[in-house]
Amino acid sequence: MTSTTLALRLAALAALLPALHAQDTRHVSEPRFPQMCTVLTARLSAPQGVLPESSEATLDTARIQSAIDGCGAGRAVALKSAGANNIFLSGPFQLKPGVTLLVDAGVALFASRNPRDYDLTLGSCGVVSERGERGRGCKPFIQADHAPGSGIMGDGAIDGRGGARLLGQNVTWWDLAHAAKVMDQAQAVPRMLAVRQSDDFTLYRITLRNSPNFHVGVDQTNGFTAWAVKIQTPKTARNTDGIDPSSSTNVTIAWCEISTGDDNVAIKTGSQGAASHITIAHNHFYSGHGMSIGSGTSGGVSDILVTDLTIDGADNGIRIKSDRSRGGLVQNVSYENVCMRNVFNPILLTPMYTTFPGTRLPVYRDILLKDVHSVTPGWFTFLGLDAEHKLGVTLDNVTVDGLRPEEVRAENAEIRIGPRRGNLAPQGNGVAVLNSGAGEGAALSCQSRFAPFPEIPTAPAASVTVPPEDPTFYVAASGTGDYYSIQRAIDVAPAAGALISVAPGVYREVLTINKPNIHLRSPYSDAKKTVIVFDKSNGSTGSTLKSATVEVRGDNFSAENLTFANDFNATHPQLPAGSQAVALLVTGDRAVFRNMRLLGNQDTLYAGSKSCASGGQPCVPARQYFADSYIEGNVDFIFGDGNAVFENCEIHSTSHAEGFVTAQSKHYPEQDSAFVFNRSKLTAESGVSHVWLGRPWRPYAAAVFLNTEMGAHIEPAGWREWHPGETHSIETAFYAEYNSSGPGAHPEQRDSHTRKLTAQEAARFETRRFLAGADGWDPTAR
Repeated sequence: MTSTTLALRLAALAALLPALHAQDTRHVSEPRFPQMCTVLTARLSAPQGVLPESSEATLDTARIQSAIDGCGAGRAVALKSAGANNIFLSGPFQLKPGVTLLVDAGVALFASRNPRDYDLTLGSCGVVSERGERGRGCKPFIQADHAPGSGIMGDGAIDGRGGARLLGQNVTWWDLAHAAKVMDQAQAVPRMLAVRQSDDFTLYRITLRNSPNFHVGVDQTNGFTAWAVKIQTPKTARNTDGIDPSSSTNVTIAWCEISTGDDNVAIKTGSQGAASHITIAHNHFYSGHGMSIGSGTSGGVSDILVTDLTIDGADNGIRIKSDRSRGGLVQNVSYENVCMRNVFNPILLTPMYTTFPGTRLPVYRDILLKDVHSVTPGWFTFLGLDAEHKLGVTLDNVTVDGLRPEEVRAENAEIRIGPRRGNLAPQGNGVAVLNSGAGEGAALSCQSRFAPFPEIPTAPAASVTVPPEDPTFYVAASGTGDYYSIQRAIDVAPAAGALISVAPGVYREVLTINKPNIHLRSPYSDAKKTVIVFDKSNGSTGSTLKSATVEVRGDNFSAENLTFANDFNATHPQLPAGSQAVALLVTGDRAVFRNMRLLGNQDTLYAGSKSCASGGQPCVPARQYFADSYIEGNVDFIFGDGNAVFENCEIHSTSHAEGFVTAQSKHYPEQDSAFVFNRSKLTAESGVSHVWLGRPWRPYAAAVFLNTEMGAHIEPAGWREWHPGETHSIETAFYAEYNSSGPGAHPEQRDSHTRKLTAQEAARFETRRFLAGADGWDPTAR
């Protein structure tokens, strides 16, 4: 920053001083460097940011800690260069009351990359493990615990080396964080700076880079100042929050530049108490998850002022997030004079950050957005918890350039617009809009507000491997992914499609997939761990085909390691009418389902053609492939007119007076439509009997069983008329078997209309041949 630029910014600070101090009750002014008590000189250098391997054991931990321990309150331990040597290398150390660590210009303090230096117990750090597993965790790199009046200052840098390979492991700290995200597990990696119960702590002019985890955590502290701090970490480095004040009061974060891979700033609370009287002023945010409150708000959040903020290129802009398991009251929060550009979610106010149940209700009220301007479009979300706990927000001159109404969502909210109107006026279910004042607002000028992250190096930067962009959309009910809702991830996925990784959990939602090339996948091979379930039915929707938990109409869809279920009959009796309840409806072409569980009773799975128009127009075929999957139900539970192959599947019949595996519905003789079961197994609950392989829903139904093991529950006749004595569709249906086995095979007792295929005839139904189509599709190829 040039001296002229600094002078201009300080002049602006003086002009806006009342706003700056509107929420932090202290009188905050620019900090000053304290006098030095000790000067330590560097012994290492790092050409191109790389320390020689031989230097990795030359730790400065003991001499830094000794100097801090021997320094008097109100003074500083200074780290300075010595000739070409400008690197300090340290493991974890602690600040003491009243003592400041001063990192001189041109000097960098590197964090050790040996996980053993951070162990709480032997082997506890540098690992990925199941959430809640005992004995895992790391010491922070720098800790101020009950150290009032301490701080870190200087024009040098502290570098966590999150992207450097760990000693003894072929991964980086950031690799561990990404692996934990993929598997929805927990990574044990160190934070850069943990401030706990250390009142009047100060960060001033220091640069923080490449933290393995959060850069700065502030907990239960009265009086924290971060002034002219730079925080820079790649946007692909997970969980690298900038500054997180938690259960703290009288906090000022001013004149900072923050670019991270997670929340730029996140205000949080929990059982330790409220967060209040916080001022965020004159800051620039770049990549990251924006200006956040939450996700923990159970201790209450109030009296927050965010003013003179620019957000450029972040995933989120203004965000308040919580849920029923950790929510609380968030009130008296003002966002003023905010410019945003290239932000995916410029405004995201949601009490449904996860689907966790609980009684800690997230309620947001007295939220003011004043002179807020997003110069690019994005998603805008205004959600209250329910009709009794509505969001209360005022929009005073909020403007969005290129606003797209379909990207604005509002529910259960009381929205006051004015006294100046912008162009953002959300509408939705349970939304009351009050227009106060008739004045048209002039959009906040953002023309000269966006500045690049300062490029002038303040100190040597460690060489790190930047994690590559991961195009995968991660969904986790726990809130640890990119989204907690699978449908939300589908909605925001590009029109060309996306891979969506779904972490274990129960997702009670309805999925509609109209886009092509959507791929849903759980990283765990046990499909029971990841369940998408809902309870619509024919009776509740007016149509069986409107009752699906998952509806797939887009082409080239795939799903793997998941359970799709409709649990309508868990709370309703199965009756002849109205109880049809579909778990999966698929009419997209080239759909693939591997290692799936499809659960229901009547009409579990609809595998259909793309369309069958009236007026004699030919049906448009669709191909579906199910491999290594489990499908259960009782009546017509695999139905439709698609071209579907079930290979190495278990087809399981649940209890009912009589059951039918298939109800295929080929419309006319020439339609390209059939169900093929190959190398599969038909099983049933104990005591189940009187189950037929199928009955023809329409006169030209086509179903083939090849190499299938059939349980004793299968009727000897195998196939049955739709309504015996009333319909005669079995006479024109194509029902065939080849090499059936097991107690339900009964080759000599099958209905006379059943075809017994030869090996040559059966070959035409082999997967790659039957589903090839004109494009030569091979669904067995991975």
